[in-house]
Amino acid sequence: MKQLASLYSTLLDACGLLAGFVFVLLALFVSIDVVIRNVGLGNFGWLIEISEYALYGATFIAAPWVLRLGAHVRVDLVVGNVPRRAALALEIVTDLIGLAISLILFWYSLAATIASAESNSLIFKDLVVTEWWLLAVLPASMALLAIEFVVRLVRAVRGRTEAGNDTVLDGL
Repeated sequence: MKQLASLYSTLLDACGLLAGFVFVLLALFVSIDVVIRNVGLGNFGWLIEISEYALYGATFIAAPWVLRLGAHVRVDLVVGNVPRRAALALEIVTDLIGLAISLILFWYSLAATIASAESNSLIFKDLVVTEWWLLAVLPASMALLAIEFVVRLVRAVRGRTEAGNDTVLDGL
């Protein structure tokens, strides 16, 4: 089980690194595009479209990694002002809701991806892109988010949250 957990952790780290790499490349290409446009050498006409796809993909690929780190957006106002048991209950409820939403989005995004692949749908803009390639990011991300919510649930039931913090209030 430890080996599986280590492999999962490595996978999430790779997701975070990939997303970071995509953001660095975007910043680099946008900067180059601005420079070459301002010196009159043209521009990268495809860059806006690639940026749209890259932002979408990197955001969803990074989501499970961000959740594991506890770096996602949280509202601590309520949790910080209730007793520990209530905070733990809130953690469990929110993780259950997150798990349910992730599984629902996984199911529907997988169905959309399969339907797109079966119909050979294409997206026609400046570039012609096979639609299911873009759609496939969502079910992959939702599957990893669902796994992470299960990990968080196990951690919360054991009385720990947020990547090893010992108390619920510290982790929330």
